[in-house]
Amino acid sequence: MSLRSSHSNHPFGHPPIPRSFYAIQPETRTGADTGPFTVVPVLQGEVLEARAGLGLEEIRDMARDRAEGAFLVACGPSAELAEGLWQIAAGLDSFVLDVRALAQILLPGLKDYEPATVAACFDADQPRGQDAADTGRMTAWNCLKLSGLLSDLDADVLATLVRLSEGGGTGLERVLAETLSASATTERTEPDAGDIRRNLPFDPGTHSIGDGSCDPGEESEAPDPLDVDELAGLFEEGGLFESRMEGFEQRPQQVSMVRGIARAFNDGEVFVVEAGTGTGKSLSYLTPALLWAARNGLRVIVSTNTRNLQEQLFYKDLPFLLDNLGVPFSATLLKGRSNYLCLDRWRQVIRRPEDHLTPEEREAAIPLVVWARETNTGDVAEHAGFNTGANRGLWEKINGEGSACPRCAVKDACFVNRARAAALTSHVVIVNHALLFSDLEADHAVLSRYTHLVVDEAHNLERAAVQHLTLEIGGWRLRNSLRRIYSADLGGTGVLAGLERLAARAAENQEWKSPLAAGVRLTIDRLAEMNRRIEAFFRVAGEEALDRSEEAADRTPGGSPGRTKLRYRAGDGYTRVLRSSSRGLIASCASLNEALGLLQGTLQSVPDSWLEDREEKVNAVQAAADFCRETEERVSILTEAEDEARVYWVEASRGKPLSCVLTGAPLRVAERLHDGLFDRMRTVVLTSATLAVGDRFDYQVERLGLDRVPDGRLRVQGIGSPFDYEDQVMIGVPSVFPSPRSGAFQAAISRLILDLVVSTRRSTLVLFTSYSQLNRTFQDIESPLAEHGVVVMAQGTSGPRTVLLDRFRRTDAAVLLGTDSFWEGVDVPGKSLEVVVMVKLPFAVPSEPLVQAQMERLEEAGRNSFLEYQVPEAVIKFRQGFGRLIRSTRDYGVVTILDQRVISTTYGHQFLHALPARSEVFPDADALVERVAYWFKAREKRKARGIRP
Repeated sequence: MSLRSSHSNHPFGHPPIPRSFYAIQPETRTGADTGPFTVVPVLQGEVLEARAGLGLEEIRDMARDRAEGAFLVACGPSAELAEGLWQIAAGLDSFVLDVRALAQILLPGLKDYEPATVAACFDADQPRGQDAADTGRMTAWNCLKLSGLLSDLDADVLATLVRLSEGGGTGLERVLAETLSASATTERTEPDAGDIRRNLPFDPGTHSIGDGSCDPGEESEAPDPLDVDELAGLFEEGGLFESRMEGFEQRPQQVSMVRGIARAFNDGEVFVVEAGTGTGKSLSYLTPALLWAARNGLRVIVSTNTRNLQEQLFYKDLPFLLDNLGVPFSATLLKGRSNYLCLDRWRQVIRRPEDHLTPEEREAAIPLVVWARETNTGDVAEHAGFNTGANRGLWEKINGEGSACPRCAVKDACFVNRARAAALTSHVVIVNHALLFSDLEADHAVLSRYTHLVVDEAHNLERAAVQHLTLEIGGWRLRNSLRRIYSADLGGTGVLAGLERLAARAAENQEWKSPLAAGVRLTIDRLAEMNRRIEAFFRVAGEEALDRSEEAADRTPGGSPGRTKLRYRAGDGYTRVLRSSSRGLIASCASLNEALGLLQGTLQSVPDSWLEDREEKVNAVQAAADFCRETEERVSILTEAEDEARVYWVEASRGKPLSCVLTGAPLRVAERLHDGLFDRMRTVVLTSATLAVGDRFDYQVERLGLDRVPDGRLRVQGIGSPFDYEDQVMIGVPSVFPSPRSGAFQAAISRLILDLVVSTRRSTLVLFTSYSQLNRTFQDIESPLAEHGVVVMAQGTSGPRTVLLDRFRRTDAAVLLGTDSFWEGVDVPGKSLEVVVMVKLPFAVPSEPLVQAQMERLEEAGRNSFLEYQVPEAVIKFRQGFGRLIRSTRDYGVVTILDQRVISTTYGHQFLHALPARSEVFPDADALVERVAYWFKAREKRKARGIRP
C-alpha cells in the first residue's frame, strides 16, 4: 500500500531521503489505528532508544520538538493510521513513507515484506523478537538500508519511477523525486566490494536448469529401456536417496510406484496410478522420466494442475536430482503467456504512462520497474510485491497474452519466446494443465511434438479440459478490454489517446496530420458505439434471464433474489431474444474492426521522426482488431447455441447489466482427450492421491476417455499410503444430529465447532460446500471464540487464500473456514492443523447447468446419474478433504463428519469406505466432542512417555 497525502503541496528541496525520521509501530492489533505505538527515532542516521506507549498527539509533539521536517515511517500501515500520520506530517513540513512499498520496489524477490524478512537481506545483527520495539527497530534499520539502495539506482530507473509516481501525492513520490534530483548533481562512484546488493536474496535466475539438450523430433523405434531394478534400488534401503536426502524414509509404496512408471516408459503404456498421500509421488515419476529422457535424447512433458506443485517440481525436486543423480539433463519450467511480462507493452507503458495507465495503475506499476530490469524470466510469480489479482487491469495491459507477436519489436528478448525455445530442447518440461490444453488446441504450436507425458493431480484433468474448452463473454470483460485501446477518463488513456495527442501537436503543414486525426476520431467514435452496444446487449440478456427465472414455476428454491443462472438451448424463447439483440453488437464489432484497419494504414504515412514507436502502435492496433474478430465470433456462437455437445447458460444480476456473462461449456471431453492427446502418446502416466472410487478406477477411466485405449496398453494400480492412518487419525460421526436440510442444522454445526475448539484448543479447518453457510457460521463463532483467544478466519472475508493459509500456519489454535478450493491443495503439516470438520458431503449443486446437463445425458442413456456421476464426483472430493489432515508420518489428528447421510443412506458407505481408516459413530455431538478431547489427551500422554504419537 502506498501512503497518499491529502496535503500534496509540500515543496521539494530537502536532501535526498533525509537521514532523520521516526519509525512507528503499533503495539497491538486491536486499536492499532489510534495507538498505543512504539516510536524509534533516527536522527542523522543514528538509531535512538525506542519510546513506547505513545499516541498520535505525543508523536506529533516529539517530532516537532526534536527534528521538525523529519519524515514518518511505517511498514504497511492501515489506511486509518496512514491518514493520522499525514495529519501530523502536514504541520511539520514532513511526509509519510511506507517502508513496505519501498522494499517492494527495491527487493522484488522476497517471499514477503514483513520487517524481519526485509532485515534479513542486510548484513546486520538485528533483533528478531516479537515485541513492538524490536519490530520498530527493524523498520528503522530497513529504512536506512533501503535508502542506500534507492540512491544507488541508475538515473534512468529513477526517472521511470518518478514518471509513474508523479501526481500521487505520496511520500514515495517525494522521496523518488528528491533522489533523482540529487543523483543529477552528485558524482556517482562504482560500488565497492561490500556493496549491499551482494547480500540481496533476489536471484534473477532462469526457468531452465541443467546441461545438454534433446531432439524434439521422432524417437527411435527401439528406445534404450530403463533398468527397473537399478532404478528401484535408488529408493530402497541403502540407496542413493537415503544417503543424499535428509529425513528420507524408505517406503515400499514409493518403490512400487517407481517400478510401475519405469515399466510404463519401457513398454509404452498408459499407466493410471493412485498413490496415497506421503508416497513421494513427485520423485517417483520425475526420476524415471528424466532418466528415460536423458538416455534416449527425448522430451517428457510433466503437467500439474496447480502453480504451487509446478514450482515445487522445478525449484526443489529437479535441482536435487540434478545434483545427485550424476546424469546430465536439462529441464524448463513453462507457463502460459499471461504469466509473463511483455517487454514490448512494458516499454510503451513506461515511455508514456499518461497515455496508457490510470493514476491507480501508474502507482501499481512502480514495484515492477526494478524487477523488469533484473528478471531473466519475466514470470510475475517471482514478485510477491505485485498482486496480479488486485491489479488485473494493469497486468492485462502489460502481460504476454494476446500480443501481436509477429510484429513484436523485442522478439529476441521476449520472455515467452525464450522460455518456449528452451522447452523445445529440454529433457523435462514442467507445464500446467491449462497450458497443456492450450498447446493441444494450437496443434502443438507451443510445445511442439512430444510422445511422453506425465500428469500429476490427474483428478483435475477433466475439469481443466472443460474449463479450457469453455467459451465465455461478459460485459465487464469486453468493456475492460476496450479500455486498453482507449478510455476517455482523466484526459484519455490507451493507444488511441496517444495517437490523438500526437495528431494534435503536429504542425498544420504535416500532410498526415488531418488523416491521422480523422482516423483516430472515427475509431474512438466506433469504439464508443461498441461500448453502447455492449451495455444494451447485456442489459437485455440479463433482464430477460431474470424475468424468465422469476416467472418459471420450477425456480430453484433458495435462490438469491435479483440473481440468476439460467440455462438456455437453441431455438428456445430466450435464445431468440439473444440472437435478435446481438445483431447490433456484432455489427459494431465489424465496424470498429474496419476503422482499426484504416487506422493501421494511416499510421504507415507518419514519418519515423514523429512516430519512433511505430511498431508498438501498430501492434496495439492489430491486437485490438484481433479482439474485435474474436468477440464477433464468440457472440455468434453463444447466442445461437447450436452445438449440441455444449451446455449454455447465462448469469445475471438485477441492476448490473455489465456483470452479465454468457457461457458455453463442453458436455464431454473424453473423446477429445483420447483422440487429441492420449492416442498420440507412446507413454502416459496419470497419478493423483484420489483417482479411484471404492477400489475401482472405472469412473476416471471413462471420464478421461481411457476406455478407448487398446487392450494391453492401459494399466491401473492403486498404491496405499505409508501413513498409519488407523493410529494417526480418529474419524468421528455423531449419530444424532440435524439433517443438512433441517432448519436446526446451522445452529448445530456452529455449536459443535465452538465446543470442539474450546475443549481441544487445536487448530481446525472447517470445510463447507457453500459460502452462505460459511458466512453464517463465521458470524456465529467469531466473537465467542475470540473471548477464548482463538482467531477465526473465513475465506472471502479475512483475506486472499494464500494470505489466509500463511496466517493460519503461524497462528496457534486458529480456526479456518473454507469452501470449494480449500478441499484440496492445502498443505499444513504438524500442529498447525490437527482437526478437520467436513460439514456436508461435497455434492455438486444439481441445478448447476453443467451438472444438470451431465445428469440428463446419463439418464437419457438409461443410466443412474446420481450413482454414476454425482456420488463418484463427491467421493473424490471427499477424499481430497480428508487428505488435508495428515501430511507426514508425525502428524495426527481428528476428522469429524457432520452430514448424517454417511450413516443413514445406502450410498453413504461409499464415502466412509473410501477413507483409509475406520470411522466411529457417537450417540450425539456432545459424546463426539468428549471423545475427541480424550483422544488428544491420550496422544499427549503417549508423547510425554516417549512413545511415538
